[in-house]
Amino acid sequence: MESSFYYFFSATPQVLAGVLALFGVFVIFKIQTIKNQLIGIGQAIIDEVQRLNKLSRPLTLSEKLDTNLIINAMKKAINRNDIKELMGAIDLIESQHFGTSWRKYHDVYDFLNSLINNTLALSTFTAIIIVICLLIIPFGRIILCNPTILYILFTFIIVCISICFIGLISVLKRSLKDSFYTLSPN
Repeated sequence: MESSFYYFFSATPQVLAGVLALFGVFVIFKIQTIKNQLIGIGQAIIDEVQRLNKLSRPLTLSEKLDTNLIINAMKKAINRNDIKELMGAIDLIESQHFGTSWRKYHDVYDFLNSLINNTLALSTFTAIIIVICLLIIPFGRIILCNPTILYILFTFIIVCISICFIGLISVLKRSLKDSFYTLSPN
């Protein structure tokens, strides 16, 4: 029983750390993909603004300055790959003129924030499980003398591991199935 106890509470953190590392690589790749998509949408909005400015009525000097400032802010944000700054510049544009691209940018941006927040929450939860398992090991002799505590700890860790895997799988499934990856930037 003693070797099983130590094996379980030392192997669990190793497996969780490995899963967390793989999950981190996947999420970083997806975040970069989404950021590239947001940059593409931003560029499409710039192109659309410039196209509409050529087709519409002559702009007043004030409107030209406002439009040029917004476009320059968007171009700077794109050059720096700063999607948050790009979001701020896009918000200055009237959404009724660029509804589809404007909404698409907001939807993808919100999805990215959701992915990041869910990943941070699940990574923190997984790290806590790892630390708990490692903290239990030094108290092995005491815990092994009390079967009730042993079974409660074992059940608690199994439930936490299940929650961790279900959460990680749901984030992966959502990010793989989400339709944002099939949207074109136009």
